[in-house]
Amino acid sequence: MPPLGTAAYLPALPQAEAEVGTYIGSIQLTLTAFIIGMALGQLALGPLSDRLGRRPLLLAGIIAFVAASAGLAFAPTLEVMIALRVVQGFAAASGMVLGRAIVSDVASGEQAAKTMSIIMAAGVVVPALAPLLGAGVLAFAQWRTIFLVLAGLGALVGVWVLLRVPETLPREARGAGRPARPAGNGAVQSSLPRFILFVLIVALSFLSMYAYVSAAPLVFQQVHGFSPTGYAVAGAVLSFVMGGVGFLGTRILGRSTRFGVITPMRAVTLGAGMLFVGAALVALAVMLGAAAGWLIAALAVAVAPIPILQGSASALAMDVSPFKAGASSAIIGATMSAFGAAAPPIVGMLGADARPMAAVMGGAAVLALVAALVAGRRASAPVDAAAR
Repeated sequence: MPPLGTAAYLPALPQAEAEVGTYIGSIQLTLTAFIIGMALGQLALGPLSDRLGRRPLLLAGIIAFVAASAGLAFAPTLEVMIALRVVQGFAAASGMVLGRAIVSDVASGEQAAKTMSIIMAAGVVVPALAPLLGAGVLAFAQWRTIFLVLAGLGALVGVWVLLRVPETLPREARGAGRPARPAGNGAVQSSLPRFILFVLIVALSFLSMYAYVSAAPLVFQQVHGFSPTGYAVAGAVLSFVMGGVGFLGTRILGRSTRFGVITPMRAVTLGAGMLFVGAALVALAVMLGAAAGWLIAALAVAVAPIPILQGSASALAMDVSPFKAGASSAIIGATMSAFGAAAPPIVGMLGADARPMAAVMGGAAVLALVAALVAGRRASAPVDAAAR
């Protein structure tokens, strides 16, 4: 729901601007409203699900998403659209924040990391496909029909959840305090410092990715002379690289190699290292004024590990968190949103070429690698008796 709600609507912005915009660029406020709604939804629904359960709030969120999407198809003014987009974003957040919490309820360690990697991979592939969905709708209908399509897709998700997703948080585990995990499920000692480190790793990798996303239109179209179609194709290729590596990560985790078993912690360290190498290659390509093909190759190296890095770090954060799963998921999601929202203004303030993108990606990659190394060292250190 979140990536479709954001990206499927993008091809319709010019038509929507012409019909309901009150001034130039006003329709962009509907995108901002959706993102604000998602951030608020994660902060509210995550902790609330620790007390009320996952399934009721997930179903309520899907119903609200369907209703808001249908309402947007008939919104008469920009003000009504903005209000409904906030509601739509708030509702869509239920899938993000409760999805992570449900995974944490039923899995930990390697299995949770595999599942989180699939979630993260889908989160980068769907935005690449969503504009194609929107463009396909516009080929046969007017722009408001996109919201009816989103309502229909949301209804299908609701039926699937109703039939296939049970309640994963027992009544006895609800309320204040984190419930103890059963012995032998791969859980680890709760630790606030390690939780913070893993959350930072997720957020910094998200910052690195959004530095590329926010700068890509300018870099490809103005610096390298790509057409809008060429830019869209390049972006889709990089998204599918991320998605492919994310899905591949589910096959690699737990495998024995000549370097040892690929544990979630090792996947985080290796992913952060690859992100750093890729960011260095991007910086080198930018400094040397390399052709667009070399820059795309460097970006592919940089963004490829992001889903498995985020998936493994998210799973580890949920495992070591001193908070309950819903609250932990809300903290992860809100921090990601904050770091992602910071990328466009930071890149914009640093200049109007490819160098700001390379600088922000590089800085975020360095910090993510440092956090991964510190987290890995803390994981290998013996637990102090007093901490127990």
